[in-house]
Amino acid sequence: MTYSSNSYFRQLPNLDYPSLKNDRTSVYDYEIVKNLFKRAVVRDDVFGDIVNFTKYSVEGDERPDQVAYDFYGDAALDWVILTTNNIIHVRDEWPMGNQDFLTYLNGKYTSQDLSNIHHYETKVIRDSRQNLIQPAGLYVKSNHSVTFTDRGSTYTKSEITSVSFLEHETNLNDAKRNIDILRPELLDVFMRDIKNMMEYKDSSQYITDNLKRTQNPRIISP
Repeated sequence: MTYSSNSYFRQLPNLDYPSLKNDRTSVYDYEIVKNLFKRAVVRDDVFGDIVNFTKYSVEGDERPDQVAYDFYGDAALDWVILTTNNIIHVRDEWPMGNQDFLTYLNGKYTSQDLSNIHHYETKVIRDSRQNLIQPAGLYVKSNHSVTFTDRGSTYTKSEITSVSFLEHETNLNDAKRNIDILRPELLDVFMRDIKNMMEYKDSSQYITDNLKRTQNPRIISP
C-alpha cells in the first residue's frame, strides 16, 4: 500500500515488532510496522488561540478529505482537519450526509417515534429593561415556568417549546458541522510540530528517530 507524503500514516513512526508470521525462520525475526499507538495532538498554545483558526460549517455530504483539499490543496491532509477538531471516531463525530442521516433515522426510529416529543426547551424571556430572565435552549419539564419581578410587579411565565425526536437528532448532527480550520499559513508549523512529536527519544529500545524495537516475549528469560 502506498500513501501520499502528507497522509497520516506517513507521519507515524515505525516499530520493529516480533514477527507473527507462520513462516518465520526463528524467534528473532522482526517486522517493521506502523506505531498506531502514537497520536497527533495540537499544541496548547496553538489550539488555545482562536486567531489561528477559521470557523467553518461542513456542508451537506462534505467529507474531511474534501475540506482538506479546499483549504490546503491536498485531500491527504484530512487528518489535520480531524486532529485540530479533536475528532477520533469519524463515524460518530463527523456530521452525517443526507442519505446516511436518513438511513440512521430509519434504522433507529419509526415514523411515529420521530414525531414524538423528545424534550422541552426554554425560550428567551426578558424584562421591560431587556434584562435576561431566561435564556433559550435549557432542557426543562413540560410544566416549567419562571417567576420574576419587573418594575414592582410579579410575573409568572411559561415560555417553552417542544422538540421532537427528529428535531433533536437533526440538531445533534448539525452541531457537528461547526468546525475550526487551522489557517493554511500555519500548516508548515503544525507539520513540524507533529514530526517532532512523532520522533522517538533515546531509550533502550531506540534504533532511529523513526524506529524502535519492541520487546520479544519469546526470548525474554523467565
